[in-house]
Amino acid sequence: MPKCKEKSNKKDFFVSERPAGGLGKSPSLQHHTTGDTTRQGGAEITLQTLFNTINTNTGRIEKSIAQLEAKIDNLNSRILSVEKRMDMAEEKVTTITDKVGKAEEGNNQTMHLFNSIVKDNLSLSRRLEYLENQVRACNIRILGLVEDNDQKDLGTFLSEWIPSILTSVSLPSTDCITRAFRIPLRETRSEQTCRTVIVKLASEKLRNEILTAARGSGEIIYKEKKILFFPDVSPITQRRRKAFLEYKAALFDIGARAAVLYPAKLRVEWKNQSYIFWDPMQVDHFLANKRSSTQQPVPDSSGSDSD
Repeated sequence: MPKCKEKSNKKDFFVSERPAGGLGKSPSLQHHTTGDTTRQGGAEITLQTLFNTINTNTGRIEKSIAQLEAKIDNLNSRILSVEKRMDMAEEKVTTITDKVGKAEEGNNQTMHLFNSIVKDNLSLSRRLEYLENQVRACNIRILGLVEDNDQKDLGTFLSEWIPSILTSVSLPSTDCITRAFRIPLRETRSEQTCRTVIVKLASEKLRNEILTAARGSGEIIYKEKKILFFPDVSPITQRRRKAFLEYKAALFDIGARAAVLYPAKLRVEWKNQSYIFWDPMQVDHFLANKRSSTQQPVPDSSGSDSD
């Protein structure tokens, strides 16, 4: 029988040759199993950490969102409060605007009424002044007449004294002087001051004759006192006449001529023009305008350069 050969050179199909020095060794099944387990354990730890981190961050985000929502709610409530206040402010502004409009209308009406009242008051004042001057039309004022024992009956004394100093005047009878009296002195006046005498005559014609004669007689002296005759006018007219007299010197300084007319007017002649003023304020404006016009510098037409 033939002998069977030894199978010493036969190789296992499932076992590979191992090179020398252990290099190129293939891992066994046990080695693969251990490595996979290690990787899975590390992956589980990493996922758990990531999951915990995500949970922590999620909690923080939710907390931040909750705080933000609370702030937004607070902001919304404030915005609603501001809107409510703005609506109230707009209503108040509208009410105030309406009131201001009504106040302006009332102010305009008041100013119109005020101007009307001022105009009427001025008209009434002038009429009263005119009526009072009409009542005083027959009166004259005598200044500087010294008081003595001969003047116990002032009317009788004047009816004899006036024709003696004014020879051109003749009084038909003592009845020509209906009343004569002295104005009481003010507290600021001394007792030595001669009181003004008011003489009420029978007619305006006789008053004009006496005043005309007094102006034509020059200086009249009685017991070393200068005597002046003036028409009797109302206090308002007297103050206006006094103001006009004070402006005469200022008008003379600018080259104008002025004269006070009866009862209280000022006639001004300036550069061949004549003006009539009834109010001292008008004279003041006139002076201001003329002074400003005369003080304006005159341009030099000769030229500024010289040889």
